[in-house]
Amino acid sequence: IMSLGGIAIAVGAMVDAAIVMIENAHKQLEEWQHQHPDATLDNKTRWQVITDASVEVGPALFISLLIITLSFIPIFTLEGQEGRLFGPLAFTKTYAMAGAALLAIVVIPILMGYWIRGKIPPESSN
Repeated sequence: IMSLGGIAIAVGAMVDAAIVMIENAHKQLEEWQHQHPDATLDNKTRWQVITDASVEVGPALFISLLIITLSFIPIFTLEGQEGRLFGPLAFTKTYAMAGAALLAIVVIPILMGYWIRGKIPPESSN
């Protein structure tokens, strides 16, 4: 049960990192289209814009997820009944946040390059 609690706590932070990465890529693609109104975004340029967007926010996202992961270290020092109760939560949260850090920094930028296609509407039109 406590492992499920750890997953429930971690889901918000796990998804948040990917959302920040995708939002920044959309913003950078929108700015590129605004700066080059007559040009079409070819495959190489799109990958470059997405790479630049990922490099811009990637380190901050990784450090923030690392800090969240490190915040659960004191729970590992609990002994006795408290340690048995909260230990699974701490392990689950730690592994989930480490996975989220790798996912947000490695996998999400690659998926953005393949899945973000077409004309990005300006933020003011949403």
